[in-house]
Amino acid sequence: MNAPFSLFTRSHEQNHALPMLHSSNLFSLGREIRIMHAGEEYRLRLTRNNRLILTK
Repeated sequence: MNAPFSLFTRSHEQNHALPMLHSSNLFSLGREIRIMHAGEEYRLRLTRNNRLILTK
């Protein structure tokens, strides 16, 4: 993981064993972020209806 560990939370429940990143941490500086994946840039946007849209 390249992100700081303080951004992630872990649940001790078996059903939620995966790390969780809260959207409030992602969008703390604005309503859109850029994600670099496999050398390609993606944009994750928070809409007015509080939905997420991921575009390439």
